[in-house]
Amino acid sequence: MSRTSVNGTMKGARHNSHTSVAGVNPLVLTNCAQLSHLATEDLVRLSKSAVCRLVLDGERLFEQGEAAESVFVLLDGKVRLDRSTDEGIGVSYEVGSAYATFGDVVLLGEEKRRYTSTASRNTLVVEFPLEAVTAAIASNQPQGVAWRGSIMARLHRLEPHEADTFAWRILDKLSQLTDAA
Repeated sequence: MSRTSVNGTMKGARHNSHTSVAGVNPLVLTNCAQLSHLATEDLVRLSKSAVCRLVLDGERLFEQGEAAESVFVLLDGKVRLDRSTDEGIGVSYEVGSAYATFGDVVLLGEEKRRYTSTASRNTLVVEFPLEAVTAAIASNQPQGVAWRGSIMARLHRLEPHEADTFAWRILDKLSQLTDAA
């Protein structure tokens, strides 16, 4: 089955070289609550590790079960996150707020993605390598606190039977990272 779109790019392909730009202006990152408390030097370092990506409508950023190695910030557009639970129940929600983060379950040390992420329309995202985000959290206590608040605000969108366990695992991992600073 071919996944080629009208313009010749692969639908579902994670990286399209014609729609990606390395680096992002550090000032853009200050609009994201989870990153707004970073020290200037950490913000610059994180921005240099970022990739700004235009994701076309219907294109996938990542798939459930694939290696989780990055965190995303939505700049413009919408991303749908879909998941099939172990019981076969489909769970879905949309990320549509500018500067919202997603894919940050990697901060738990999980090796696999919990959701499949698909653009609901043409969408602009920034992707950060896990190592860069982990280093930023470890050296910035306020940044870790901001991230905790964001995660707690999103818990209501998760499966109710997993929300409590998920919350405590994230909070424990973030506490370990921020306590190391």
